[in-house]
Amino acid sequence: MNTSRTAPTRARRLSILLLTGAAVVATTAGSAAGATFRVDDTTDAPDAKTGDQHCITAAGTCTLRAAVQEADATAGPDVVVVPAGRYRLTIAPAIEAGSAADSDAANGDLDISADSLVIRGAGPRRTTVDGGGLDRVFSSETNTTSTIEDMTITGGDATGGGTSQEIGMGGGIWNKGTMTLDRLRLVGNHADGGGAVFSIPGTHISIFNSLLAHNSAVEGGGIRFDSGGLLVNSTVTDNVLRTVPKAALLPDQLSGYGGGIDHRGGDDLTIVNSTIAGNHALKGGGGLNTAQGYAPLSSAVELGRVRLRNTIIADNTSAAGAANCHADSVIVQSTGHNLDSDGSCQLTMPTDLPERDPLLGALAPNGGPTETLALLPGSPAIDGAGANCPPRDQRGVRRPQGAACDIGAYEQRTPRPRNGRRRS
Repeated sequence: MNTSRTAPTRARRLSILLLTGAAVVATTAGSAAGATFRVDDTTDAPDAKTGDQHCITAAGTCTLRAAVQEADATAGPDVVVVPAGRYRLTIAPAIEAGSAADSDAANGDLDISADSLVIRGAGPRRTTVDGGGLDRVFSSETNTTSTIEDMTITGGDATGGGTSQEIGMGGGIWNKGTMTLDRLRLVGNHADGGGAVFSIPGTHISIFNSLLAHNSAVEGGGIRFDSGGLLVNSTVTDNVLRTVPKAALLPDQLSGYGGGIDHRGGDDLTIVNSTIAGNHALKGGGGLNTAQGYAPLSSAVELGRVRLRNTIIADNTSAAGAANCHADSVIVQSTGHNLDSDGSCQLTMPTDLPERDPLLGALAPNGGPTETLALLPGSPAIDGAGANCPPRDQRGVRRPQGAACDIGAYEQRTPRPRNGRRRS
């Protein structure tokens, strides 16, 4: 047998990977230019030698976990490219699920400590990162700037299925820095606070063109903003609050509010052309709760406000209190062209539509990367948003399609005329 033609050893395989760039395209160590890590393995395994700028596990592949570990150890703006596939996390947290003390990406959730990182999937219907119910999926550390885009994040549980003794925040994502989320499906995640997303005081998170659905928590079923935030072209639906034994550990005013969104001051939250519908709370604010969560640093510091523009808040429910919106010590400020179905959202601008039924369809794949709630024929939201709106809707459809932009995340397409042409 000619041994020169046998399969390459592991060392030779790693050399081939590095030479061909199959696992990583990186700069010289210490460079401020950062690196691009290309995931090629859907399994969950840590990096073999963190800090060498090569995303390689013991099996000679580049997993999502290994890529995040290497990005954390690499200076400069890094990128992790995640191809189509389902990436299920299987390595249990070393401390416990949802632990505030855990910042090691080698186990449990994927901890982002890189100074600047973009994690990019192949699209929400093609790339899925599944927490497997062991822990939340992603967390970002203080002083990080990160972007997560084009994927589904599901199966995150900051309570570890109820095993964690801590108050677990952010079932899908826990933000402790500056974060941007774009074209995501955040679905089927669970936590004590912020079923899909929790952003702590002193941070900022921007969410664009995304779906947050079927998440659950004790407070903030979909999203909890404890500081500044921006929500644009997004749908928040079918998120719920539940009573669990840990609710007794929280002050009464910090549990049971905000089925869809819970804002706790500290900075302003701005919501633009979004649809918040069909969420459920226990004490009030099935769609949106905004209230004091943290005392201001001084009497001169405002607690913040929620600014609404071109947004639908409708058809939410609550076991007690207002169904759509609940506000306490924090202002809900309409900047025009908003609609709420029960009149509880403090809509006072002449262009607002309080106590109106938006006539929403069921959550469905209506085109684009994520599901949406379509506007049914005759909806008062159609052409109800004026001209001050994002150029495209959640699906990527150009606005406006009619005489004016539509209220909410969904823009109804103009019917095709007989000559076969349609406005684009």
